[in-house]
Amino acid sequence: MRRRLVAWVVVLMLLGAGAALAHSRVIRNSDTGRFRGDMPSSPTITAVPVPVGSSQTVPMTEAEVRLHDAIYRASSVDYSERIARAVSIDLPWGARKLTLGRFSGREYLNVQPNGIDTAAPSWWVRGWLYQLTVASDAGIEGQPDTRRSFDSYNLATQ
Repeated sequence: MRRRLVAWVVVLMLLGAGAALAHSRVIRNSDTGRFRGDMPSSPTITAVPVPVGSSQTVPMTEAEVRLHDAIYRASSVDYSERIARAVSIDLPWGARKLTLGRFSGREYLNVQPNGIDTAAPSWWVRGWLYQLTVASDAGIEGQPDTRRSFDSYNLATQ
């Protein structure tokens, strides 16, 4: 009887340790050293061209983590001065103001008809657009992992 009890305790401890390791957080720095923060596991880093008009593109660096219940992304884009000056600083409907250190930003919630919501804080800093997104079921914007990931980010600018 006692052996069985010890065996069950060991099994439960191993299961708990496995669950904790599955969502361990690591700090990731971008290639440019511009932003860093926690993601639920090691992200896949890609560079994607973003069209900016007149057949021109700018590179976007994106870090992505896909879990069974959510997709986490962090991206940065270095836009030209022409585009950066044209950006509206008005608050779109439903967005809320936020700050990251001395930089102001906005957080949006995109509710899609398919039931997937995307929470997305973003900041414009000296021509750079920094954006975080977490996409999952409705209510993702208030989940502890989402808030922890968003709150962990900071910008390192010159």
